[in-house]
Amino acid sequence: MSLLKEVNRVFGETLEKTGPGPQMESLAGQMAGKNMFMDGKLFPTFLKPYFVEQAARPLFDKVTRLLIASLNKIGTLYFEEGLFKEQIRLAGRTADLASIDPGYPGHQIINRLDVFYIPQTGELKLLEYNCGDPSGMGWHDQMLEMFLGLPVIQQMAKQYRFHVDWLVKSHFRTFFKKYGQWCRNKGIQPEAKPNISFVCKRDSTVLGDFLAFVEYYRAMGYKTEFGDPRDFEYDGRHLTLNGDIIHLIYRDAIDDVILDPYWEDSQQLVQALRDQAVCFINPVSAASGDWKSILEILSDSRYAHYFSAEEQSCHARHIPWTRTLLEGSTTYHETEIDMIPFVRRNKDRFVLKPNDGYGGFGVMVGRSARSSDWESLIDKSMNEGIVYTVQDLVEIPREDFPIVRDGRFEGFEPKNVNLNLWSHDGEFAGAFVRAATGSIINVHQGGGMVPVFFVSK
Repeated sequence: MSLLKEVNRVFGETLEKTGPGPQMESLAGQMAGKNMFMDGKLFPTFLKPYFVEQAARPLFDKVTRLLIASLNKIGTLYFEEGLFKEQIRLAGRTADLASIDPGYPGHQIINRLDVFYIPQTGELKLLEYNCGDPSGMGWHDQMLEMFLGLPVIQQMAKQYRFHVDWLVKSHFRTFFKKYGQWCRNKGIQPEAKPNISFVCKRDSTVLGDFLAFVEYYRAMGYKTEFGDPRDFEYDGRHLTLNGDIIHLIYRDAIDDVILDPYWEDSQQLVQALRDQAVCFINPVSAASGDWKSILEILSDSRYAHYFSAEEQSCHARHIPWTRTLLEGSTTYHETEIDMIPFVRRNKDRFVLKPNDGYGGFGVMVGRSARSSDWESLIDKSMNEGIVYTVQDLVEIPREDFPIVRDGRFEGFEPKNVNLNLWSHDGEFAGAFVRAATGSIINVHQGGGMVPVFFVSK
């Protein structure tokens, strides 16, 4: 029996012995106490971590490093040489703010790579990058602490070694690394104790996630405040929040600044960003990596010369065929095709995604869609100027999770799983898993999140 099969079997046996109902009740109570709510509901999870063999960690390290290096190359070529305008369609206020030099090396600093992972074969398939405003790290670390305290996990820890990753702790190290680079670039001395703000709108669905960062950074001895983009003042030299100078900012969605309800009232923050009066992480230029068609650049041989041999090998193994949905010819696995007729005829092979979408909204899986809906979405893309990305359908991995409803344990049910690899400044920082019944795996679409436990004997 493989280690993973053994661990999952032992987990099921131990869970029943230690009482699933009380443990789920305890977990939910702790989450409520931490204000882990999204859209007015308790943040969704399941009573089981996702187990991965410790032996797989070097693969995650290597693939993450190579894919983020490739992404940063694309960002550099886009901003410095004007390449890839077909795939990266920054416009308006976002393009304006993205053109500002972040003041330190790199554009893609804090990233989440959404992948399908097949443990039996060691295969990883990258579905998309999330670079502009990835969230979930704060909630993950709070959840991880709760999972480690579960009786089922404490019992299993007597038999197995668990390795876990604290994403906020890694974020903390990266944060001050980039701040040091920013200060050196400006020729100034870093503050011994810089003042920090975590910024998103007051009614953000991820407010609780950001407040977890505030709590951690305060515990580390730094003056840290939550800030809405509209709360700041700027005098031409210093950006302030509630009268205190702010040296370092970590932001959530750039939409919280650029959309019309917020834009005018966020100009103090925007001007400080333009003047490089504050170190801003993630930079707005990170949005260059948020386009689904980025994977076209990594899966089309026309662009292979921009990448090293090692990067090309990584792309070939881990990137599914991806193209911007446009009229004209392209290659499909080395065969010349007329794209639109081919995609119309072969819907069961593909997934359609809005090129600038998020949260799983607007995604259509051909195999699950009616032919009329598939045709309508293609027509909409062609006739209304809405850019879609077409991608090879990748078989979705599945994992069994315990189901507890109203305090009653109802056994295990299979869920589709999406492994999310986190990168902090190009290096693998840790992972969590999202699981759902449907084929679109996202907490915005009714899925749940659980931490990843790397396990060995």
